[in-house]
Amino acid sequence: MKTISGVLETSKQKRSALWIGYAACAWSLLFAIAHFYWGIEAATTGILTVPTGNIPLESGPAVGSGVIFAWVVTVGILCVLGGLIMLFCLQGDKMSRSMQLGATGVGIITMTAYVAYSFTVNGFVWIIAPGVLCMFGAAISLALVQPWGRFIPRWLLLLLAWIGGVIMIIHELYGGILQGLAITGMMSWQQEHLLIGAPVTQAALTMQQFITQNLIWGTWFLLGGVLFCVLAWLARSSLDER
Repeated sequence: MKTISGVLETSKQKRSALWIGYAACAWSLLFAIAHFYWGIEAATTGILTVPTGNIPLESGPAVGSGVIFAWVVTVGILCVLGGLIMLFCLQGDKMSRSMQLGATGVGIITMTAYVAYSFTVNGFVWIIAPGVLCMFGAAISLALVQPWGRFIPRWLLLLLAWIGGVIMIIHELYGGILQGLAITGMMSWQQEHLLIGAPVTQAALTMQQFITQNLIWGTWFLLGGVLFCVLAWLARSSLDER
């Protein structure tokens, strides 16, 4: 039997998880919109407008059947994601457990296939691919705090939230440390580019660019990583247990 203090603590944890979940969803949606916008810029002007300055693409505007196919795949993936969310929201209670698991499996397979496709094709796809992954992140964050999320295995949602959060934190810390070593002359920029998977011909950063990039992108990635990790921790118990 729970004490009054225990009930209050549980209620506080639930409210905290709810707000963190919405914050993680907002973070994901904003980043997704930004990447889709950059995808449109890449296909029309060939110049990406980012907070640290304009980035011209070496080959100019991204055109061709590959670009069109990438957009078609992206729209298709988002339609599948939206359809699954609507299915859980409207029919989740009426679905058998096997149907719920089947729908979840469709989502996981779709996301995995898209990641494999993005790594295989590379190029333009990776301008919009993070946007798709962020949309999945938004769905995961909502599933952890919304009633329809109980139709998806809890452990799976928590695992994905932890993985996403940890990857973003490590990504920023790893990249920031390597850039710091390069900017101070402890390693060459070519070595830094190789270690992060960037083209070795990419221009070196100035001190001002290094500071600006880490203040903007570093803070943004760390914020996203922390939000998802905190959400996974607060939402570790199911909605029914709270």
